[in-house]
Order: sequence, then structure tokens, then C-alpha cells
Amino acid sequence: MIIGTLVETTIDGSTTRELNGASSVIFYTMADAIVWARLQSESWTVFGDATTARCAIMIVNTDTSIKRWWYNGIEHTG
Repeated sequence: MIIGTLVETTIDGSTTRELNGASSVIFYTMADAIVWARLQSESWTVFGDATTARCAIMIVNTDTSIKRWWYNGIEHTG
């Protein structure tokens, strides 16, 4: 099973976690999970173009026990 998890969201690089929250999505293929992780982690503008939000995303493959993660559209795995 391939599980994508939104681990944390930050605004403008803040560490106060204004949008803290977690969710998980199950994928059939690793390719789909990777596209979702990259797109979901990219910065986007919220609140009327005044603020930038970014997400930390983790993909876990339970068959291989491999974890990969993305932040701001870039993979930071190992």
C-alpha cells in the first residue's frame, strides 16, 4: 500500500504552524503518489495574494518500508 500524508503546513516559512493539520491519501501507484506529493507541497498563495503556504508531504510504501518526503515542491528524501 502507498500512503501519502500531509504532515505539516506553514505560512511564509513560519514555525508557528498556523495551518497545522494532517491527512492521508491511499494511492494505487507510486507514480501517482509522487505527482500528488510534489504538487501538494509546492508553495501557493492564500488569503488574497498576501501569504505563501507550503506543505511537508510524506509518502510511505508499506510493501518496501520506504519513506520519501517533499517540501516546497522539492523531494528531500535521504
